[in-house]
Amino acid sequence: MGIDHFECFNATNQTSLRLRRHLTFAQPLVPDSCERIVFLDRQDRCKYANTNPSCLSQVFLFNYNAIFYCKCDADDLLGLACTVWLLLECVLIFWVIYFTTIHYFVPALTVIARMLNMNEYVAGETILTFGNNAPSIFSSVLGLKNKSRHGYSDTMSINLFMGVFATSLIMWVRPLAIDSSYFLRAMGFVLLYVTFVDFTIYFTRGYITIGWAVALSLICPIYIAIVLIDQCLQNRRDRALSTSIRNTAELDPEYITHVRTSSATNTVQRSANDKIFLQFFRSLDTLDRSRFSSPWAFCKLWALVKVVPMILLRLFIPEIYTDQSAHSYSKLLMCIQITLTPTLTMAFIAEKFDKLSDRKVLVLMVCVVALLPLSIAALFYSRTDTVPRWYKSMEALNLMGCLLVLFVMTKELNCLLEAVGIIVKRSHTFIGCTLYTWGSGWSDLLLNLSLARRGLPRMAFSACYGSIIFSIFSSVCIPYLFSAIEPSPTGNNYVTKGTVGDTASTFLIISLGLTILYAVSTNFMLRRTGALVGITMYVLFLIFCVLTEFEVIHAYGTDHTKDHDHYDESYSTRV
Repeated sequence: MGIDHFECFNATNQTSLRLRRHLTFAQPLVPDSCERIVFLDRQDRCKYANTNPSCLSQVFLFNYNAIFYCKCDADDLLGLACTVWLLLECVLIFWVIYFTTIHYFVPALTVIARMLNMNEYVAGETILTFGNNAPSIFSSVLGLKNKSRHGYSDTMSINLFMGVFATSLIMWVRPLAIDSSYFLRAMGFVLLYVTFVDFTIYFTRGYITIGWAVALSLICPIYIAIVLIDQCLQNRRDRALSTSIRNTAELDPEYITHVRTSSATNTVQRSANDKIFLQFFRSLDTLDRSRFSSPWAFCKLWALVKVVPMILLRLFIPEIYTDQSAHSYSKLLMCIQITLTPTLTMAFIAEKFDKLSDRKVLVLMVCVVALLPLSIAALFYSRTDTVPRWYKSMEALNLMGCLLVLFVMTKELNCLLEAVGIIVKRSHTFIGCTLYTWGSGWSDLLLNLSLARRGLPRMAFSACYGSIIFSIFSSVCIPYLFSAIEPSPTGNNYVTKGTVGDTASTFLIISLGLTILYAVSTNFMLRRTGALVGITMYVLFLIFCVLTEFEVIHAYGTDHTKDHDHYDESYSTRV
């Protein structure tokens, strides 16, 4: 198993065994883990952070481990100050995710759902779920390097966060009555997927073959097909009903569609580019004057800190306007975004995709040459005093920009939280079920709560359960399938659940079962009492994680030899 065995005897009495921290007699020798950095001497930590593959795998934009252990680890006080600075950076990234979700992503998804004539349940299970999970799906498809033993436990912790805690907050913010057929279908597929994945790993003892991997990967496409077929059947029934009503009803002669006439005297006299630069700079005026005028220095500082991120987001992501008199519309900014947003998106993909990293300049040139004529055409066929009708096509660029920003910010937040967890000497498992989970689910939680407050709680509720299916598909099943079809001597792939994987899946199944019982007993009226049940279950899970982290109790299916804080460098020098 790649483990050297040492007999751990008491130094004062070599005849009596000394059991240490549940390890019995097996001790892993020098595991390739970034958490090992805390056991090294201070002079060796900087080199380890810059050269170790496990530390480099946690780098997305910045190597926070190298920044801390090369610049801040020389002094304890400086290390504390750098830790506080990293936490403040986490707060800023949290806010960027929140602002992007509320001001850009939610309006775009709402407009698309209404344009496709989808009900709240189907829109939440398809468009909203895919929008939330598209970054992770793309990351899994492009990377397919998920070899971490924590993949299952991290995914189940995120699913517990979304399927229990997020849905409970939705019920608390906006109690709702949910359709029984949609509710039971979503809950049934979630329970099927979680239990089937759990059973597969247990039945195969971790050696998943191609057949099992394909079976796991087919559940999500089947779920999507059933949802879409149900929507098509519902649309057919709606069209048939409207046709029958139209045939039986008499035409009302007074119901005449009047052509709205608007005063065009001003638009004719004014130029199409009137005050174009003034309009552009006014759209970039993002200073929060209400907070800046506050007597508190913290509010003034926060108002100034937000200016630069808001300007960058305003430049990169087109806004969605629901009326023709949007005060923040800018013709020049629209023309710039037609070229800027796709070009920067392709530049980022070329930077992160290995096969295109050597051709970044060519990719940028192709994007500019292809999109610049469209920007010039938009400049000639639009005005500064009204939003053009074809501006609806900018929704595609809005989704592109939102997905890229949310993907980058979420990945960077996860890397930052990983580094903070290592700095404070917490195990990878504990980081995964707490900090990593909160960082990954923060944008989804904010999006769903915003939809619930806007009067769409059913869409948000169904999106939470849809995200569980998509996350298992993208973060567990796709990596398992890719690993299973890789050439190997045995023809199969060994996977594990991690130290809290079984615990998280058990809590998730129990919580979903309690939710079903609550919904059935209340005739599918989801009230705040049900929210208290879900929040209580998630708090119990967090308490369970804390107790297992400090080894007060055992996690279900625990293998403590995999946790970093059970590794002791002194073992290698005892023999």
